[in-house]
Amino acid sequence: MTLIKLNANTIGQGTLPCVDLKNPNSPELFTYNRDWLMDRFEEGMVIIKIDTAKEAFIEYVPAEQAWKPIYAPGFTFINHVIVEEEDPEKWLRSELLQKAETNNSKSNGMVIVLENQDFDRDRDFYLQRGYLEHAHIPGFTMLVKKFRLEGPVPSFTLPLAEKTNPLNPHGITITYADQSAFVNYYIHEMKIIFEDMGFDVILHKVHTPEEARESGFPYGTFGVFMDGHFLTHKLLNRQGIEELIGSLDLNEMYPELKYLIAG
Repeated sequence: MTLIKLNANTIGQGTLPCVDLKNPNSPELFTYNRDWLMDRFEEGMVIIKIDTAKEAFIEYVPAEQAWKPIYAPGFTFINHVIVEEEDPEKWLRSELLQKAETNNSKSNGMVIVLENQDFDRDRDFYLQRGYLEHAHIPGFTMLVKKFRLEGPVPSFTLPLAEKTNPLNPHGITITYADQSAFVNYYIHEMKIIFEDMGFDVILHKVHTPEEARESGFPYGTFGVFMDGHFLTHKLLNRQGIEELIGSLDLNEMYPELKYLIAG
């Protein structure tokens, strides 16, 4: 087994799977735009791969450059730990995590944010390796492993916020980063579907980690708002959008219009 460290100088002409956003119509993963990867490498992102037949890598970045709503100065933020190989004992995952920790031993520690369903699945793996369940926002858990007890305390920068767009106060706002041509295609597909359902839609691109941290949603690279209410951080096809809209409690979202909705 060989560990390979990727950065702007060693990735060559290769690319990586985009695991931030899942393909709503296929289990196939998108790939990142090469320009996106190069820009993230300039921000200090590091990727360590294992030379296995299927994808096995960890991706981390100085927490100040994380495209997530977190505050963790001096920490290292783990974007992803991906192992598609058969790894029932989580040996490959453990090797990747240990290597990342060793490489960042002079930092204040490590931070990772997991969806609750992923945290429920991997809880024992992280807790056994010294990570503590540290903070929560709806649907997500922050785990922290401190290397220096006197260091600052990581936190989420803000709760899931209401972001009413003054240009589109009663419509859909889709906020996104330019990660992948495939992702951008599905974002525009979502725009068309929402418009077919009668919504006005605005697309808003975020360009920097700072903008992502102030985005008001857990995935700083993608989020959908309806009239300022956060809806989802996932790419959806038509069926998914119809199910999402159908599941909304409009009485709760618009209490001032309850008598109209009831009528």
